[in-house]
Amino acid sequence: MPAPLIVLNGPSSAGKTSIITALQGLWPRPLFVSGIDTFIAGWPESHVSFPGDDGSPAPVSAMRIVPGLGPAPSWIPQYGDEFHTVTRLAHESWAAMSQGGIDLIVDHVIIDATIRDQARSTLVYAFWVGVTCDVGELVRRETARGDRYPGFASGTSAVVHREMTYDLVVDTTTTPTDILAHQIYDAVMGRQNDY
Repeated sequence: MPAPLIVLNGPSSAGKTSIITALQGLWPRPLFVSGIDTFIAGWPESHVSFPGDDGSPAPVSAMRIVPGLGPAPSWIPQYGDEFHTVTRLAHESWAAMSQGGIDLIVDHVIIDATIRDQARSTLVYAFWVGVTCDVGELVRRETARGDRYPGFASGTSAVVHREMTYDLVVDTTTTPTDILAHQIYDAVMGRQNDY
């Protein structure tokens, strides 16, 4: 069997990073962290298109920001073929790390069918965790952080769990991070012991 591979899928500002930090503290071995934000951050901003100040739509590009489906303000990235190539290779790299014996946790935000299909077909041994949170609380956290484009919390929350199935679902709205981390740890270790 490959090394444990955990995928946390949830909207922006849901608290996935805090859960990951707590899980690393519980894990008996090094637990390597990666995620979709690493690859988004590596994409040059000069190749990201934003809506105009007058509300005009963002031009078509490899990554453009478009209106989301959540409560306003609501925005979401829309990926073109070039960036979908990046996400395909990201999933392959995560699978290779697990196959190579690296315990891994992935911070994911699955927002479209292409990425969902890539993830499900490539990360076949993953333990999938759906991270949910009340959208009002997501927006509050996003505003308090001040380091995100306003509206991504609302926009991603409307689509991130679409057509997804999970081994475990956790809700970060009011449950403390350490409790959620222990729930995930116990569930993952229980599955490992089943093999």
